[in-house]
Amino acid sequence: MSDDTLPSILQDACHDLTLTATTNAIADGCDTNSATARLCYQGRPLCGQLLSFTLSGDALFTDGTQQFSATTDGQGEATVFFTDTRPETVLITCNFNQTQSWESVSFDNSPLADIGISGAVLQNNAQADGMSRNGMRYRVYHSNGGAPVPGTALAISVSGGAMLIPPAGPWVTDANGIYDLYVTSGSPGQVLVSAQVPSAPEATNNTFLNFTPVAVYSLTSNTIRNYQSAGGGISNTIVFTLTRDSAAAANERMSFTANPPTATIQALSATNADGQLMVDIISPFAGEVEITAVVESQPSLQPVHVIVTFTEPVRLYFIANEVITDNAPAGGVIPNQVRFTVYTLDGFVPQPGIAMSFSVTGSARVLPSSGPTDLDGTIAVEIYNNVAQPVTLTARITSEPTTDSNVDLSFT
Repeated sequence: MSDDTLPSILQDACHDLTLTATTNAIADGCDTNSATARLCYQGRPLCGQLLSFTLSGDALFTDGTQQFSATTDGQGEATVFFTDTRPETVLITCNFNQTQSWESVSFDNSPLADIGISGAVLQNNAQADGMSRNGMRYRVYHSNGGAPVPGTALAISVSGGAMLIPPAGPWVTDANGIYDLYVTSGSPGQVLVSAQVPSAPEATNNTFLNFTPVAVYSLTSNTIRNYQSAGGGISNTIVFTLTRDSAAAANERMSFTANPPTATIQALSATNADGQLMVDIISPFAGEVEITAVVESQPSLQPVHVIVTFTEPVRLYFIANEVITDNAPAGGVIPNQVRFTVYTLDGFVPQPGIAMSFSVTGSARVLPSSGPTDLDGTIAVEIYNNVAQPVTLTARITSEPTTDSNVDLSFT
């Protein structure tokens, strides 16, 4: 059996460190040269050892620095990659303890050096709120003929403390030679966005974009009807007013929620020309209802909460019933008939024009299902059924749904 155990390695021992490198990559900030270091001791590769690499000139490792560390693998090797944005010869040096090795590497002119870049404004005059965006579309093309240049790295910067989106490269053109860039700022004013093709230093574009002061929104409410009766069709009403820089903010989308959710909200979805939006609320139960208003187009604006109150239903009427016909034969041809009369609670006076609704149990049907009382305060309905069974007919006053009258009928 052979003994593969490495001899003990002295800290100041002399190691065999070799460095090989590729050369002649294109100086476009994207194409890379590589260098592979091999570390041995007494002819055997050393694995798991940390090597340090440095670059000269303008060359950078792929992490954007000129210094890089890598650990040798099972063959005692470590490989690094680096790029450049200008044609030059650079020196890459590898160090381990007191041992050093180096190689000269060239970056060449791009064969696409004769290219140009244009910039079109996609969006301008965004608000300076740190979120809204201005946008640029860059197109890289051959100066001779205008054909697009895909896969080209750009160098981009912006002035005035604005931020690029994405904030760091690579910014590389697509298959059509196009790259879309966005810019945001927290301060109003102009910023200068500069784009350059590193492989073609003459291909530059400088464009001023403008950020406007952030608009100041204000949302207020005015409850114009409150303390309406619950359980009816009468609503409590709130008018919301939205302003932008103290002027009416028209066509701004708003949404509303009710707590408890049993209340019904009736409202349009956007403010009118006066920046106003009216909200009607109907509740089946007495008590408080909290309405929350949100300006969907301005998520940074705090919601406004308004409480309206519904009172216990006030009864003004009662319903009397008179069975005209009962025990009609089943078959849906001959009906049972009932007449209802609406009276005032105060004075027992018949009331004309009171809107009523009617419902019936089982398989029966009632005609009409709704309608107003006649001049004498009465309304008659007919009930048909194809099945011989008992049914219950219910009459309600639309404005007082808790005021009802039930009649039991039979079909034979």
